Amino acid sequence: MNLKIILPRPRVLCLTGLALLTLAVVAHAQPGDYLIGKGDQLLITVWGFPEFTTSTTVREDGLISIPLAGDIQAAGLRREEFIGVLKRQLAEYVQGEIKVTVSVLSSSLLRITVLGAVARPDNYPLSGETGLLEVIGAAGGPTSDANLTRVQIFRKDKTQGTVTVDLEQHLERAEVDRLPVVRPGDVVFIPRQKNFLKEFGEYMGYVVVFLALLLLTEGGGN
Repeated sequence: MNLKIILPRPRVLCLTGLALLTLAVVAHAQPGDYLIGKGDQLLITVWGFPEFTTSTTVREDGLISIPLAGDIQAAGLRREEFIGVLKRQLAEYVQGEIKVTVSVLSSSLLRITVLGAVARPDNYPLSGETGLLEVIGAAGGPTSDANLTRVQIFRKDKTQGTVTVDLEQHLERAEVDRLPVVRPGDVVFIPRQKNFLKEFGEYMGYVVVFLALLLLTEGGGN
């Protein structure tokens, strides 16, 4: 009896040139200006005027307090916008050019976690909804063994469940605009490709058992 065994062909992850180019560009993209939020701890430095320099936390009402200058709106403003507001407020007390720097010492809850097959798995600050590609790029991009067909987004809001994304397909079809956004508190997980040699070995084990059973059956029939 001729027994023909057809082994499954291994699936090789292959990204098009467009996909690789997109990931390379995103990995080096610079994030936009930081959006100040409630709970952020800010260090405000007014050069030459230490009486105005302060470290403060943005309150729930979105305001911060500056010595002498009083309360100033901060939440919801980009860093550069906030610096402009500060300068206008301080112009009542300071003559001439006003030099102000604003540093974000800590950001409350505005973080995401990127895990799995990326260059730099870690927690990253997030100022609002951000595209999935930008998030992966911030983590250094996917590693060579990343399985981009099953990227998972675990939502902070448990009622929304887990989102599974075939990123490879979106890239190959140039449908980046259809990718889901990532929100503060979410966890992004990029799995690794399964070990094909291990799977192949397990498969051959099943084949050997099948052949042994077949031979026993034939032998028993003679």
